[in-house]
Amino acid sequence: MKRLLTTLAILLVVIVVGLTALVMLVNPNDFRHYLVEKVAQKSGYQLAFQGDMRWHVWPTLSIITGPVSLTAEGATQPAISAENMRLDVELWPLISHRLAVEQIVLDGAVVRHTPESQPQITASKEPIAPAGIKTTSNQASSNQWLLDIEKVEISNSLIIWQTEKDEFNLRNINLLLKKSANKQLSIAFSGNLNKNQQELSFDAKAGIDLSQLSQQITGQISQIDYQLTGVDLPEAGISGKISANVEYLNTSPARLNLDTLMITANDSDLNGQLAAILDDVPDFKLKLSSSTLNLDSLFGTGVAIEGDAQTTTTQSEPNTAIKSANASSATRVGVKPVISGARQEKYDLSSLADFTAEIQATIKTLTYRGMEVNNVIFNAVNQTPTLTVSQLSGEAFGGTFMLPVELNYAQTPAIVKAQPDFENVNLTPLLAAFELPKKLSGVLTVKGDFSGPGYDANAIKNLWQGNAALLLRNAQLSGLNIPVLIQQSLSRVTNKINAPADSGNVTQVQQLTANGQLNKGRFNLSALKATSELVVITGNGWLNLPSETLDVNLGVQITKGWGGDLRFIQQLQSISIPLRIYGSWVNLQYQLNVERLVRDELKTQAKQAIGNWLKKEEQQQLNNLLNAF
Repeated sequence: MKRLLTTLAILLVVIVVGLTALVMLVNPNDFRHYLVEKVAQKSGYQLAFQGDMRWHVWPTLSIITGPVSLTAEGATQPAISAENMRLDVELWPLISHRLAVEQIVLDGAVVRHTPESQPQITASKEPIAPAGIKTTSNQASSNQWLLDIEKVEISNSLIIWQTEKDEFNLRNINLLLKKSANKQLSIAFSGNLNKNQQELSFDAKAGIDLSQLSQQITGQISQIDYQLTGVDLPEAGISGKISANVEYLNTSPARLNLDTLMITANDSDLNGQLAAILDDVPDFKLKLSSSTLNLDSLFGTGVAIEGDAQTTTTQSEPNTAIKSANASSATRVGVKPVISGARQEKYDLSSLADFTAEIQATIKTLTYRGMEVNNVIFNAVNQTPTLTVSQLSGEAFGGTFMLPVELNYAQTPAIVKAQPDFENVNLTPLLAAFELPKKLSGVLTVKGDFSGPGYDANAIKNLWQGNAALLLRNAQLSGLNIPVLIQQSLSRVTNKINAPADSGNVTQVQQLTANGQLNKGRFNLSALKATSELVVITGNGWLNLPSETLDVNLGVQITKGWGGDLRFIQQLQSISIPLRIYGSWVNLQYQLNVERLVRDELKTQAKQAIGNWLKKEEQQQLNNLLNAF
C-alpha cells in the first residue's frame, strides 16, 4: 500500500511538473500571429495587440493582453477597441497544440459604426491568377494551432453607431455568450441605448440552438425587460417585457418567424406572431391581439378636459369617464416643438416603400385621448406606394364606427383618403376628447368622404377637403335657447306677445340634419334642418375650424309656446323668423331684427284694415246705387 501511494505521488508530481513546464515553455505571444491571421482570414479586419501577452494562473488559467483593437481595411478608426482582453484557456488541449478558449472577456470595449470606422474599398494591387490556377495565401499556415471558443464576455463597454441622419450610443454593455457541447448558445445582454435625448434600458436573456446552423437557427427569447424614457415620452416612461420563440430559416430568401410573441408596455399588452421574408424588399405579416391597449399612457395623449370646461359652463353634465381617464394619463416630458402642418417633411412616409406588410389586430379595449373604444378591429396592407387600412372599426360612446383609410406616400406630404362612418355615437365625449367646445350634444350619425395631405389634427383642420352627411338626434345647443330668445325679443317691443315662462338656455330638437363640405379649414353647411314639437329650424352657413368661428343664417318657425294676441300668434306661427348666429364657438353672438317683424305686422294690419274699409265702402256704394233704381 505504501509503495502504491509513493508511485501515485511520484506520478502526480511528474504530471504537475510537466504541465507547469508546458505552461512555462509555451509563450502566449506565440498565439498573437495565429489570432491575427485567423481574424484577417475570416473577416478581413486587422487585429492589433499593444504590449505583451502573459499567463495568469489564478483562479483560472488565462492569457491576459493589453489594449486590443480591430480595424477595417483603410479605416482611420478601429471598429472595436478594448482596454484589455482575457482569454480563459484549457490546459490539456495545449498538449495537442489546440487553443481551447473557455471564455473571452473584454473590458472597457468601444464598438464604432461610423464613417471613419468603415472599410475603404481600394483597387487591389495584387496580380490576378490565370484561370484554373488556385491561389494560396502567402501565409499558408505553418502554425498548426486550432482555436475553440466556449464563452465570450463583454463588460462595461460602448457601441457608437452613426448614420447619415442619427447617432446611437449603446452604453454600459454587458454581454455574455456561452456555448454548450451540443451547440446550444445562451445569451445575456444588457445596456443603455441613447438617441435624441431618449434612453432605452434593457436586460435580455435568450437561448439559441445552433445545431443546424447551415439550415436554420431556432431559439427562445425568454425575457427582455426594458424601459424607455426621455423627451416626448410620458413622465414615467414606457416599461415592460418582451418574449418570443424565434426561428430563422437559411433559405433563399431567408425567413424569420416569431411565434408566441408577448409584449407588455405599461398597462398595455400585445400577443401574436410575426412572419418575415427577408428579401431585397422585406415582407412582413403581423397578427396581434390585445386585451388592453392604452395609447394615453404610452404617448401621453391625455386631454385637458378641465381647461375646456371653463368655457362651457352651461353644459348640463360633465363627462366623468373622460375626466377620470385624463387624470390617470401620463404627462409628456420635454415635448418636442410642434412643426407646422404646412411643412411637407412633417408628413413624409416614404420609408414605408422599403418593405411590404400585412397587419391584422384585434383589441378588446383601446384608450385614446380619454376615449374608451371596445372591440377594435384593424386590418392594413402596405404595398408600395399605398398603405391601405381596409378596416378600422369598433364601438364607442354607445355607437359604432368604421374608418377605412388610404395613404399614398409616393409624394411628400403623403395624401390621405378617409371615409368615416359613425352611427349613434354620443357627441359630447367625442368633442371633449379632441378639446373642442361642448356647445352641441346629441347622438351623432355621419357618413363622409375626405382627402388631403397630412394625417394629424392640424392637417384635417387646415388642408383636407371633402363632404359629409350629418344626422344628430336628441340634439341640444347649450348657451342659447332660440325660441325663448325670439319670444323675449318680441315681448320687449310689442304687448301682443307675452314674455315666455321658460327661461332655460338650451335649444332642444329631436332631429338635426345637414350636408357639410370641408374645404381647407372652412366647413360649409347646407340644407340644415332641425325639428321638434315646438320649432322648425332651417338654414345654412359655415364654420371656420382653425379659428373656431362660425356664421349661420337660420329661419326659425316656432309652432308652439306662444302667449298673447291670438291673431298675431297665428301669423308668427306661419312664418320663418330670420336669425343669424355668428362669432366664436365659445362666445356665440346673434342678430335678430324683431322691430322689422313688428313693422311688417303693423303694415299687414293696416293693409287689411284699409282693404276691409274699401270693401265695405264699395259694398255700401253698390247698395246705394241699387236702391236708387
